Amino acid sequence: MARLERVYAGYSRNPVFSDLSLELRFGKHLALVGANGSGKSTLLSLLHGDLRPAQDLPDRDRPGKIFWYFEGVADPSPLAAREHTRLVSPAQQRRLVKLGAAITGREIILSGLDNAMMLYGEVSDRDHRRVSASAEAVGARQLLSLRLPSMSQGQLRLCLILRALAGRPRLLLLDEPFDGLDAEAGRRVACSLELAAESCTLLASSHRTEDIPSFMREMLMLRNGRVTRLALRGTRPYRRDSPAVSDPVRAAFPGPPVRAEAGGLLPLLRLEHVNVYIDGVLVLHDINWTVQAGENWLLSGPNGSGKSSLLRLIYGDEQAALGGIVSRYGGKRPGPEYFTIANAAAVRPAGVGKACFRRQAPEGASQNQIALEELRRSVGYVSDRLQDLYEYDLSAEDTVISGLRGSIGLYGEPERDERELARSRLRDMGILHLAEVPLHSLSTGNARKVMLARALVASPPLLLLDEPCSGLDPESRERFLDSLRGLAQRGVSLIYVSHRNDRANDIFTHELRLERGRIVYAGPRSV
Repeated sequence: MARLERVYAGYSRNPVFSDLSLELRFGKHLALVGANGSGKSTLLSLLHGDLRPAQDLPDRDRPGKIFWYFEGVADPSPLAAREHTRLVSPAQQRRLVKLGAAITGREIILSGLDNAMMLYGEVSDRDHRRVSASAEAVGARQLLSLRLPSMSQGQLRLCLILRALAGRPRLLLLDEPFDGLDAEAGRRVACSLELAAESCTLLASSHRTEDIPSFMREMLMLRNGRVTRLALRGTRPYRRDSPAVSDPVRAAFPGPPVRAEAGGLLPLLRLEHVNVYIDGVLVLHDINWTVQAGENWLLSGPNGSGKSSLLRLIYGDEQAALGGIVSRYGGKRPGPEYFTIANAAAVRPAGVGKACFRRQAPEGASQNQIALEELRRSVGYVSDRLQDLYEYDLSAEDTVISGLRGSIGLYGEPERDERELARSRLRDMGILHLAEVPLHSLSTGNARKVMLARALVASPPLLLLDEPCSGLDPESRERFLDSLRGLAQRGVSLIYVSHRNDRANDIFTHELRLERGRIVYAGPRSV
């Protein structure tokens, strides 16, 4: 199906592959595994024709090549790949979100017929019926009329999988296809992939054993730029030989100060009769909810129930409709006065100067922008959408520093203590060696580690985590969850969205369950 010969490829000065040779054969479905940064997404981009092997290398007698055999002969043109392959990936999802177009789910799926980002030209009634049938088969018919700005990350991922299948590819490339899907959607997609495997060949990357389709019998293990082909006979692709990862940030993140008022403690967050509209669609209905300091909430519900919209509301990316009240920290946005010298030691690690928490806004910024950045310095936030829309291609270190300032991008040169703290958080995530690498040149998993470090860097009293383990390899996932447990023990409140059982159940004291934008349960969590 495809052959790679001595391929040299990468997105930065350090190559992901320097001498990669590999063959793919028709009907041989493969799981693609490896740690963050091992090259899984790069390999999928090469096979899809989005990325070409580097040419004109001084130490090579000839450049690396890729050949595709869809028509029975060796074809070096990436046009062959574009015609006969389809790709589902976080990078593809980011590009679509950044377009900002109010296209419908039906239009997204139909664009897969020609493998274009947007739908161009007329579509036959037969193709419309086929798309409707495929959406019906996975219980996603409602997505056909839903517009992109109103979709959750899980709903958009499901649309992209249906888009890929609509093109009837010979080779289907899947980069973490189940991330963001709830259990029911995951089961339906797994069934669809099993049916698709009868007519096309699948290559699917995964950091989770349970996400490897049962019909796959081989896997490709990527490590240090090389590929090892291994059999899958019911064994786990990953084996944890090392002892349990110790909490890397337990000493560095003391608990936040507790503020009191006459009559009791101020809640961290209170929502009263909140409705939220996105693109004219009512996505949250009459939300009444209070989060007290020390509470850790698991936010549950199926795809499209409003979980991500609720977190964006708390973070300030969405606004409540007229009449709704969102009170943060007792109705006051925690500006610079919250980080006073008196409680500075309790808020940030020792040795970090107050410059880390000074107001940083561009010249001429509005009061609303300044207030929003003040809020975001006290709320850590991680989500696919934030990562997708982080437009500035800063270094990993500068991206983390922007979390100290509550900004997207940086205004002004960072201070020395800011750099020290950012590097400390990157070290906690095991990616200090990537501090100078631009964010958009990192693998999806390593970029997620940068965004996690950004969320944690200011020791916020409230962390909003929307599928935070998406894209993380097993060791990084365990390390991060251990870190969360240490933070929760020190009084940091968590609001956590996940469709997975991430070995974090003991962290959460409360559960908020949403269905169709409404609260169906809010209270103590039964274990």
